[in-house]
Amino acid sequence: MQIVVTAFLDESQALVEESIRLVDLYQDKHPDFPQRLIGWLRRAEATLRQHRRSQLAPLSALRARALAAVAGVHEGADPAARRLQARKQTAGACALLLGQAQGLLHEAQAALEPKRDEAARLIQQMLQILLQGGVLQPLLAQASGPAERLTLVWQACQTRPEVANGARQILGLVAWADALRLIDETLDAWRL
Repeated sequence: MQIVVTAFLDESQALVEESIRLVDLYQDKHPDFPQRLIGWLRRAEATLRQHRRSQLAPLSALRARALAAVAGVHEGADPAARRLQARKQTAGACALLLGQAQGLLHEAQAALEPKRDEAARLIQQMLQILLQGGVLQPLLAQASGPAERLTLVWQACQTRPEVANGARQILGLVAWADALRLIDETLDAWRL
């Protein structure tokens, strides 16, 4: 079963934006920062698990390290660090873990963005061919709603000989749901 690339990218981008707010909490010395980080790490793990990304295990290890930091166990704490107040030491350790977690999310996104971008490029080319061939406008006109509009366009992409190879290539890159979403986004961008 193929994951829905666009859904993962949306969810991971929301996590990235939330992580920026976590950095602000750390900067403002908010006392709930470590606990909020642990909650954020749980949500990030859930997203990675749902979309079967290989970054799940290292991210889970980061959550374990954050839990240890909250419990007062700090890796490699040198004598100067031991003199810091416990709360500052915990928050600092958690901030370092947040940076590593952000890197893992970026890695997961970077692996899938090219697939989405290539599928979007192919869809734009296919729709341009259908538009120039006089096929696209009649399909859009006969659709009774947005769902039927996408269904008719995707069916044309799969059955019209001039674009059918592109549809197969798209399904090699992304899931069917991604294809429909990318078609919708393209039609909206073109104001069709």
